[in-house]
Amino acid sequence: MIKSLEDLVIEIGYNPTDIKAEEELIKNKNATITALKKQLKLPTTEHPQTKEVLETLNQKDEMMNLIIQLTTQLREMETEMDKLV
Repeated sequence: MIKSLEDLVIEIGYNPTDIKAEEELIKNKNATITALKKQLKLPTTEHPQTKEVLETLNQKDEMMNLIIQLTTQLREMETEMDKLV
């Protein structure tokens, strides 16, 4: 849990002559800063198979486009054949 500096001062109690309390505050502050930096640097996680799934989907799309193109060509050829008959 990340505590604010004010909460830490209240919890530990502030006494300018108490060096241990000041050291504790500094350690806690540094730990909080480190935790926040780690949170900022976390990359978005990606499932290991995401790339494979995307490639498969792209291949399916390409195949569907090819099927549509071939179907269109077939229909055009059929209409031309009907004209000839």
